[in-house]
Amino acid sequence: ADMDDLVAYLTHLETDLAPGVNNDRIQVASLLPLQGPQGRLGQAMAQVMLAYFKGVNARGGVFGRRSELLAVPFGDSPEATLGNLRSAFQREGIFALVGANTVGLDQEILDLLREQDTPLIGPFTQDPGDEIVNAAAFYLYPGFVEQARALADAAFKETSADTPVVLVGPEGDHVDRLVQAVQQQQGARGTEADVSVRYPRGEMDVEALAERVAESNSDTLFFFGDQADLEALLAALAERELSPRVYLLSAFVPRSLFEAPPAFDQRLFLAYPTLGSDVSDSGRDEYAKLAQAHALPPDHLQGQIAAFAAAKLLVEGLRGAGRDLSRLALVDALEALYAFETGLTPPLSYGPNRRIGARGAHVVAVDLVNKSYQPVGGWHELR
Repeated sequence: ADMDDLVAYLTHLETDLAPGVNNDRIQVASLLPLQGPQGRLGQAMAQVMLAYFKGVNARGGVFGRRSELLAVPFGDSPEATLGNLRSAFQREGIFALVGANTVGLDQEILDLLREQDTPLIGPFTQDPGDEIVNAAAFYLYPGFVEQARALADAAFKETSADTPVVLVGPEGDHVDRLVQAVQQQQGARGTEADVSVRYPRGEMDVEALAERVAESNSDTLFFFGDQADLEALLAALAERELSPRVYLLSAFVPRSLFEAPPAFDQRLFLAYPTLGSDVSDSGRDEYAKLAQAHALPPDHLQGQIAAFAAAKLLVEGLRGAGRDLSRLALVDALEALYAFETGLTPPLSYGPNRRIGARGAHVVAVDLVNKSYQPVGGWHELR
């Protein structure tokens, strides 16, 4: 009878645990492109997470539980991808999503995870957007708004309070958010952005815009358009012998700027969410040992680093959540993290109203003479 009572008690404990969790196992999942043009990226990300979890499991797991990763593949369309994820939730017990590639699907995936009441740890994406506060999603890197604010902080250190600032970009909600972010930082120093120029996408009047910049007498310009428009504007400004400092988001500038007019040497500044310098010596050694032991691919290192950091963040959260594991306990543990060192990213901090771990940006200047990018002031943390 005593044995029957013990079995019943243990069974009761397991049924009270979160989906995907029992006394010796935690089932997590990731959503990744495993075939097609991005297949090698997704495969590399899955491999590094599997390798890391294997090492954790070999050391006894987390409170005796091994972590197991289910890789959910992208479909042929966004709808099919979401369908694959929804089907995985229906078929499998999934405790959390980790290191998922959510580029272009951030809002849809957040909506689905809210339905499933499932945390999202360290997604791989360009821009988390603004639907993140109080959601069970924990991002590694800053979105465009945070990068724009960090860029503004760097710019305003070089600009007096009474110097005009010009904000330029195509019409649209996403640029509205960036303009407002710069204005927020500008307002914090007691002034307002002086000149805001918006134009229909694909219809920038470069000559008129260059004249507006000339008339403003501004030495500080934020540009949130595409690279072709930027290059046309730089050429028009150089013809007028103007070379204001120009502040940009790296995601909007996919090609190098080394062919910009010479007058813009050390006058072009880009915000980056992460640089190679974020990887510490210990983090580099840890990755190198993992890569050698598990024959990780030599390419797609940015994706691998992000996936590795996401897996480490999840494990740290599991440790903080304790033996009586629940999704709420995991969220609480992650919210309590302050300056968590992954060795792969800037220090990560979270809170009830903070869902981006590295909240700031790197700012680099473009050296046209040596054709290189020079970091300016290290990591710019937002306060």
